[in-house]
Amino acid sequence: MPPGEMVRPGPDAATTDLVFREKGGSRGQAVLIALAAVAWVPILFGGAGCVIFWLTVGFGAGSAKALLVAGLFAAAASLITCPFVAAKELRHVRRVQFAPTQAPARLRFVRARRPGPWLPIADLARILLHETIIETYMGDPQPAGGTVSVAIVIGDGHVVHVYSGPESPDAWQLKQDLDALLPAVGVPVVLETSRIRLPKPPSRPLRSGSAHVAAIVTNVNSGGSGAGNAGGSTGGV
Repeated sequence: MPPGEMVRPGPDAATTDLVFREKGGSRGQAVLIALAAVAWVPILFGGAGCVIFWLTVGFGAGSAKALLVAGLFAAAASLITCPFVAAKELRHVRRVQFAPTQAPARLRFVRARRPGPWLPIADLARILLHETIIETYMGDPQPAGGTVSVAIVIGDGHVVHVYSGPESPDAWQLKQDLDALLPAVGVPVVLETSRIRLPKPPSRPLRSGSAHVAAIVTNVNSGGSGAGNAGGSTGGV
């Protein structure tokens, strides 16, 4: 998501939305989101089933029996894991809606399914932004990176962690957008920044075999040079 576009008009233009993930807010989209979230589970356990198959064959079991064991494992693991993966994805807050668009008086959380109930803006205690900047060492070919997390604190102290990801928005721009949206209601937007500097990895020491070969080459060169000098002296005599 490009920087500065997390705060935008809602789909019906009646709200201003703080958008973290696209789509969400209807039963049809919830089904698609859940299916997309669990699509990788059979692939993951299918790979694990292949490992089990070859291990079982290696221990002397027949191919048919090994295939049955591996298939049962992959199917059972997928059936158990898929509901948890889908439920976790469906619980993610995809956007926060504020209404009306100017000087909002209420807000609600939109997940994959239908939006939650409206809450009075007075229940919103503060919004916490935490930016983590990862600085690389000089000469590192990888560019510097970072993450931004957003947490919304409701008046009773309940914290809703709504966003944290590597595709980081511009944290300062996001703070300014939220400050412009919520000045009349007096909701503080707090931005914290922390920095992590990656150390330069130690240079790889020369392997003992390479050092031994280098020593042999050096000795051969030295010996050849000495022999040449000796021959030159003899020829002079």
